[in-house]
Amino acid sequence: MEVLRKMISELNRSSQLKWTLFSVIVNMLLTLSVWIGVYGMEVNSELSRLYFLDTASNSTTGNPVLDGAINGMFTIVVLGIVSFVMLGFVLYDFQNLVKTWLIFSCLLILFGVSGQTFYDLFSQLVDQETENGRNLTLVLTILPTLVYGLAGIVAFLANGSLLLHQCFVVSNCSLIAVFYLRAFPRHTTWFVLFIVLFWDLFAVLTPMGPLKRVQEKASDYSNNILKFLMFAADDNRQSAGADRAEEVNEGDGTIRRGVKQLIAMYSKQEAQDEEFAQKIRQRRSAWNPDSGLTEQSPLVETEPSPSVPTEHQQEEKEDKQMDSESSSESCSESASIASGDSNADDKEKEEEDDEYQSSNIETAEECDMETWQQLVNEANAKQGDNKSNLTAADALNDGETVRLGFGDFVFYSLLIGQAAASGCPIAVVFAAAGILFGLLVTLTVLSTEESTTPALPVPVLCGTFCYFTSKFVWENLIMRTG
Repeated sequence: MEVLRKMISELNRSSQLKWTLFSVIVNMLLTLSVWIGVYGMEVNSELSRLYFLDTASNSTTGNPVLDGAINGMFTIVVLGIVSFVMLGFVLYDFQNLVKTWLIFSCLLILFGVSGQTFYDLFSQLVDQETENGRNLTLVLTILPTLVYGLAGIVAFLANGSLLLHQCFVVSNCSLIAVFYLRAFPRHTTWFVLFIVLFWDLFAVLTPMGPLKRVQEKASDYSNNILKFLMFAADDNRQSAGADRAEEVNEGDGTIRRGVKQLIAMYSKQEAQDEEFAQKIRQRRSAWNPDSGLTEQSPLVETEPSPSVPTEHQQEEKEDKQMDSESSSESCSESASIASGDSNADDKEKEEEDDEYQSSNIETAEECDMETWQQLVNEANAKQGDNKSNLTAADALNDGETVRLGFGDFVFYSLLIGQAAASGCPIAVVFAAAGILFGLLVTLTVLSTEESTTPALPVPVLCGTFCYFTSKFVWENLIMRTG
């Protein structure tokens, strides 16, 4: 019960968690819409015969279950080979090759997979018996494909909005899931889902896992590369409501912390200036003991007052008098240089003291508006520089943003699509509920800020259990009542 209360409390508190669960629901619904509406849950026999064992082709063991097991192992082996090849590129600093690979994969989905889906959709809506119908199908396919692809480029490559990126992550993962559903023969999907759980645990948690090793090199890449790999839920959304207000308050606090850091920096600089001035005073006294410089000299004044304009003139007059009384040409020249440096340093310190009158400024009410605005602008500029230099490791270790890998969305949708192929709507609903419950457990109970938590095992196990249990109960109930 304590765990359940914690889950409910986290769900009510975090808008990121709600948004992530909502995005998963949309992903599953979009997958079902394409899988059922466009393809009628039919497997593409040409794809199946080309890559997998299938009882409908000559490449088969004669046992559909054994075919599914072999196909599942083959799929995970291919996945592992691709993952380790990418790991090798990352470890040996082939950064341009890694980026090219990710960009090419993204473009292939945006234009290739989406274009095939649009073509299959319009092929059913337009008569293909005539040449005009076929030409119309091509035109209707090209236009939405170009729009979808160009918008996707904005989302992934041109720093589009976070919401746009999230929408394309959901839609792209749905397209990939449908492609797998059409390619996998009967029983293969279940074996793939079962074996991928162990692969996910190995890849994320073990020291030699490819995802674990890639994270160790994440500091070598910009945080922008995560756009091609992960879904990020952020509170910076207009619909965040109370969270948006909290964010504004946190932003004010961040600005105040930045301003206080700047003030501390200026205070430290003032101390260094005072130490430097003290050294110059001692050196000048050693060169010319009759110069008359004391602790009350303007050179060592710790709190200069910019409202008395004659102090600089008085200081220059004393410096000239000191130079004229020097006994040797070398001492006079050295004292003059030291005096000039000291005057410049003292003038700069006076300007800083005039601008930053107190090291305890925390709010705008404690100083004039011009001073506060300048402090805020400098703090924001400092934060902007830090964000521009943000690495992928910084983004992954922020401990605040909820993230899911693209593969998580794909396999969630794969499970839902396979459940729908059974023809039992109740089982599909329970499977979706199981996935959402497992994901909630993963994000609230199992996840920690210190390490990455695999987001596939618990949701897939819960979804599979709910699917088979509900299907068994529903079918037995119908059989008894029938």
